[in-house]
Amino acid sequence: MANTNTKPGRFTKTIIIVITSVLGLLLVLTSALMLDRYKTEISTRSSQAAMYNTLLIENSLDDRLLNYVEKAIEIASTIDDGIDKVDLYLDTFVGTTSVNEIKFNRYFDKDGVLHNTNATLYDGNEDLALEYYKNHKDTAGYIGTFEDNKILIDGTMSVIGFYAPVKNSSTVSGIVNYYPRQCLIEMFNDVNKNDSSDFTVICTKSGKILAGIDTTEGSQLYNKLRSMMAEKDAVDKVVNLVQEGKTDIVSTTIDGYEYIISVGSNSNKTIDLSIVEMYDVQVLYSSSFDFIQAIIAIIIIFAIILVVLVIYFLMNNYSMKKKIFNMETNDITLNCLNRFGFEKEAKKILDSNKGSYFAIIDVQVKHFKHLVENNNATIITNLLQYLKVTCQKTVGIEECYGHIEGGEFLLLLHAKDRDDLIERLMTHAVIAKLFNGGISSQVLLRYGVYEYKQEEVLTISQMINFAFEANTTQANSTLEHAGMNYNFYSDELRQIRLINESMELRMEEALRTGEFQIFYQPKYNLVKNKQDGAEALVRWYDKEKDVYNLPALFMALFESNGFIVKLDKYVFLKVCEYINYAISKGKPVYPVSVNISRVTAVQPDFVEYYTKLKKKYHISDGMIMIEFTESFAYENYEVLLDIVNKLHAAGFYCSIDDFGCGYSSYRILKTLPMDEIKLDKFFLEKGTSEERDNYIFTSIIGLAKQLHMKVTQEGVETKEELQKIRDLGCDVVQGYYYSKPIGLNDYLHF
Repeated sequence: MANTNTKPGRFTKTIIIVITSVLGLLLVLTSALMLDRYKTEISTRSSQAAMYNTLLIENSLDDRLLNYVEKAIEIASTIDDGIDKVDLYLDTFVGTTSVNEIKFNRYFDKDGVLHNTNATLYDGNEDLALEYYKNHKDTAGYIGTFEDNKILIDGTMSVIGFYAPVKNSSTVSGIVNYYPRQCLIEMFNDVNKNDSSDFTVICTKSGKILAGIDTTEGSQLYNKLRSMMAEKDAVDKVVNLVQEGKTDIVSTTIDGYEYIISVGSNSNKTIDLSIVEMYDVQVLYSSSFDFIQAIIAIIIIFAIILVVLVIYFLMNNYSMKKKIFNMETNDITLNCLNRFGFEKEAKKILDSNKGSYFAIIDVQVKHFKHLVENNNATIITNLLQYLKVTCQKTVGIEECYGHIEGGEFLLLLHAKDRDDLIERLMTHAVIAKLFNGGISSQVLLRYGVYEYKQEEVLTISQMINFAFEANTTQANSTLEHAGMNYNFYSDELRQIRLINESMELRMEEALRTGEFQIFYQPKYNLVKNKQDGAEALVRWYDKEKDVYNLPALFMALFESNGFIVKLDKYVFLKVCEYINYAISKGKPVYPVSVNISRVTAVQPDFVEYYTKLKKKYHISDGMIMIEFTESFAYENYEVLLDIVNKLHAAGFYCSIDDFGCGYSSYRILKTLPMDEIKLDKFFLEKGTSEERDNYIFTSIIGLAKQLHMKVTQEGVETKEELQKIRDLGCDVVQGYYYSKPIGLNDYLHF
């Protein structure tokens, strides 16, 4: 009988070997595919990491350059027509002891001609300020790095320049500050803390290397890269990115190893500068390459390595996302939430705390610009850090804080009610006052508060904007909290904002279409028993409501946005046209008083413009009285004295309106040679003693008359008031008892 038995394990072993071989082959192939894909992923990650590092340096350099731009803006803001020698003035900002100080300055006149500060025209053409001025004359910024023909002992000078426009001068349109190029090198060396790159340099669009961590300063980027790389196409790509001011990466191979060259540029800010870095991918991710070698060496534990790789990628991806998220939500300088981060955190808190009393508070340091201008940067940084810690200590569980910019912070607080909230803010303000870091004045805070209403569908950003609006609008500041400025957003504020926005949108068209109408309120001379003149008053006609709006509605807005200058000139023009017309028609003409705002009065062409119009319409001397408010006189004695003297020389009379309404009235009488004082209506109101009232009234009238000033009483509405001021010796009255303000046609027939 044949033996049909075989070793029972052989077939099984064969199957196991085959399966093992197949699995081994599949394992090798799978491992190879996985390794290839892993290498590709590492290359991508390396590119991201390289670009991330480069952009950090580029952004830091942008911030440093911005400091010099702001310094140029600050100097430009101090130049006005009061400076006789601009070149000598600019030389006062030149330093000699530090590379971070201005080396020399130039300035552009109104025709765009560039001048040296030695009162000579700039006669070269290599100054990049010429090209910058041609394209960006109204924008401050960094103009570039170049060799300038500023002649020194050693000839041509290598400089960086910063331009700023001049707004307050009729002769100078812009200035340029020049610093030694070493200043840029120090900036770059300061912000470049990267030690993982093979080399890091800053260069111009022309490829000239200005600074770097190796010894390549002054050489050409193309030559430097060619000395390191055989791949010319990669070098050309890098050079083209620099020339075009673009940000990107270029991959290349050197001696069989993969390298990444990252280029960071911001042509809107740094114009001609680029950061170029070279990274060895294996250095960036050296642990990963060691890991790959371990996979090849110990293929039998492929599954374990695969798990490790997955964990590695997940962790690395999470870390990268966390970094990006932190950059979006954190204020890097103060190491706290920025506005975006505050919005996200505040939304999370409010969504999980329905029904509680919450408020978003905009915290502003009062007069922060003044503090910045009068204290060094270290003190201001210490102040902001102190305020950050103050906010940090103020917030508790389910509350948060953040920093917007400068001296502005955000708080999300919950409390029992408004009084409880104010008490917490008072504590916050008191702690802020305790800052003793060498600052030149006390730290005062102002709070704009938006009280969260669950029923309103608003974003956190809108709530912040409303808190800011409350903080910048003083209409709702109460006397009780005026010193601390706890301003709460209200529907009234919203209506004021909407009305002001509507008026700003319509004001120019209203002026063109004649919606601003001139009314005349006659004045009566009690001594001569006849009309004494009239005051020109402006009204804004609302066509939709068919009403005339009084100046109280729009005058404050027009003074804040500067439109009042156009309106004042328009009123004066119409008054001149009226007087000229009345004289030409043989109608009786009386002097007219015209109100001038403080904004108009300080314009450089104020007296000149009004004098030209007076002459153009052949207005006789003494026919127009220019009225200034007492508050303007109080704030600007010397300025107003000069204006009054010039107006007198041009044939105008001058008057002080609202006299006695709370300012230093007797100093006005002593200092300013006015032709008239107009007594405020409060003189007609009853005080604690009629005898005392009459004594004060009589003394002011008598003193004014001794100074040869006409005395006019405003707001006379009753026969009793008329008789009172007649008995007390007042010259002229104005008010509804005699006549209300009337239109021109009615006034001509008055």
